[in-house]
Amino acid sequence: MAVYLANTGLECLLKDGSLDQKQMLAWFEKAKRIPTSYGFYATKVLQSGLTIVFRVLTKNNATEIAGVDMHMSGRCVWSAKPLVRIGEGEALSITLLMTNPSEKSAFIATLVHAATLEQIDEDTILNVQVCAFPQALDAFDSRQAYEAATDDKGRLEDKKLLPFNYIMARDESLSEEDRQKFAQQERMVLLCGPVLDVQERMHGYRNTKCMVATIATQMGHLDLVFSAKQLAKPLQKGSYVVASCAISADVLAD
Repeated sequence: MAVYLANTGLECLLKDGSLDQKQMLAWFEKAKRIPTSYGFYATKVLQSGLTIVFRVLTKNNATEIAGVDMHMSGRCVWSAKPLVRIGEGEALSITLLMTNPSEKSAFIATLVHAATLEQIDEDTILNVQVCAFPQALDAFDSRQAYEAATDDKGRLEDKKLLPFNYIMARDESLSEEDRQKFAQQERMVLLCGPVLDVQERMHGYRNTKCMVATIATQMGHLDLVFSAKQLAKPLQKGSYVVASCAISADVLAD
């Protein structure tokens, strides 16, 4: 996964092109330790529900922070069946192409706390708490307004989830160069749906805040985490959104 400073309104953490090490260390020291066979996760939950997850490897009594992820805690839980691993991954992080138990919908998500699972295979049904970080986000007054602004060929079905880049990266009718371009962004998922709720959430850190919009999708409800600056006008209940997102799925849904 990654850190999403623009989505979460935490651009102040960026100093000279790097994360503020002093603040990150302060959160790390206060974080809850969740042990795994490879090390542990250090998880710090901010006032907003935004979760900072440090992936820590241990070897020969030495520890190394392998990476940092962001996730928004919430009540949106999906039942998902793993299909294919995406990318190389690592001991404490894995990205999967998944489907619902009826295999009628597909999406790509990076698992949070993945190494706490005993096994991950096609026979596993995971209950995961989900959120998404839009990298492109368009808002319409309604589904009808979205349909009026698009043609049939380029329009997503209502509440659709589509791993478009993943599909295009494997389209043999395209050139190798084009497939590689899609492969670089293959974890992004196109989606659309009506907005059910919008909240402004304060992080409890230097007056920073973000927005969380809950939308309806084929898989169930999904929380979109974004900054008000990503849209020309505010979202509200009843709006309709179309987005390209990175989906985060916490396996510790309970």
